Amino acid sequence: MRLRRLFRTSVFQLTLAYAALFAISMGALSVIVYWTTFGYLERQNNAVIEAEINGLSEQYERSGLAGLAEIINERVERDTERRSVYLLADAIGRPLAGNVDWPATADAATGEWLDFVRRDARGRETPVRAALLRVGPGFRLLVGRDIRELAAIRNVLRSAAMYGITLALALALVGGLLMALSTQRRLAELNRTTRQIIAGDLHQRAPLKGSHDEHDELASNVNAMLDQIENLLAGMRHVADSVAHDLRGPLTRLRNRLETLASAEQPSHEDLAECVRQLDQVLETFNALLRIARVESGAYRSAFKPVDLALIVRDVCELYQAAADERHLRLVAEPKAAVEVFGDRELLAQALTNLLDNAVKYTPTGGTITVSLEQERDKARLSVADTGPGVPETDRNRVLQRFTRLDQARSQPGAGLGLALVNAVTMQHHGRLQLGDNRPGLIVTLELPALSPLRAAA
Repeated sequence: MRLRRLFRTSVFQLTLAYAALFAISMGALSVIVYWTTFGYLERQNNAVIEAEINGLSEQYERSGLAGLAEIINERVERDTERRSVYLLADAIGRPLAGNVDWPATADAATGEWLDFVRRDARGRETPVRAALLRVGPGFRLLVGRDIRELAAIRNVLRSAAMYGITLALALALVGGLLMALSTQRRLAELNRTTRQIIAGDLHQRAPLKGSHDEHDELASNVNAMLDQIENLLAGMRHVADSVAHDLRGPLTRLRNRLETLASAEQPSHEDLAECVRQLDQVLETFNALLRIARVESGAYRSAFKPVDLALIVRDVCELYQAAADERHLRLVAEPKAAVEVFGDRELLAQALTNLLDNAVKYTPTGGTITVSLEQERDKARLSVADTGPGVPETDRNRVLQRFTRLDQARSQPGAGLGLALVNAVTMQHHGRLQLGDNRPGLIVTLELPALSPLRAAA
């Protein structure tokens, strides 16, 4: 069963495909090497035979048939290795000179190449390559050479090609099996982890081998995705718990007041107004949650365009100037020049509104709120600094979560969603939100990617 699953893996199938392609390539290379090497040696051998038979033909023209026979016999005597084959025969194949009998496979056609086997006195067979030439009336000349070496080289090349292709296929299959087993083992570990996560164990993570290969990269990305999912689920649980906790009080008070009103003969306008105010508080909380959810989903990104932050700073500061004057606060806006970013004007204005609302709400009478805007290379920094109580360093990450309110904020109205919305807007604009110490007070900085003047004009 395991081998059957292994054969169905894409890695093994891909290995088979590459093995077949490699075998075809090896076969083509072997054919090229065979025909190139053997063809070259065969042409050399044929060239020697042609040169020799042409020389004997010239001797026949000068010395006649008797002179040709004498030269053939001399060459036979000088050939101690018996590598050359000579035969001068009449029309019926009777030898006049030479060292072989007329081959049974030869015909009377001149200029034709033929291959035959010569047997010596001991009965050993030797392959011979020869050429035929007609000389004089009714006589034929056969000149050839022993091609044992050529036959041996041909056999070696054929064997090498066959064994090479077989070995290549075997190695490819073994390598494919090993690769498929290794890949299947890694994927099985990943599948086992995902099954455990599906079963509810969200703390499981894909194992890393430390090889830094593509499998480790995949496992790392899966683990990062699982961390993000776990954080989102924890955030959802936190939101659900916070919604239940923070809205239970207003809804309970509203229910009790409505019961009182229902039992009263003439409900007062003050009681009805208080009911409406508490309902508005509940609706405001839900609207803030919906707004954060829409921002985090990226629903506003399709409307992003170049936006001047300096104009937003001036407009929002003008809006909050009256609230600051009412609380005897000094509101200072310092947008030095136009700073353009790619984003949504409404979301950025809402983020700055939330920051100014918190600053006005928590800064004591006589304090100062400073809004500054600057650009450094490709970064735009929008900061809101106050002289209020500030946020302890240990709580600065926690206050960015939904429904998080510190002890000093319990006396002020709100649901703890302002900074969570600011953080969501910053992340959707690919920026970074930082909380620092203003000594005294809190300084909140939005760092966003800024557009250069040329990009903004485009």
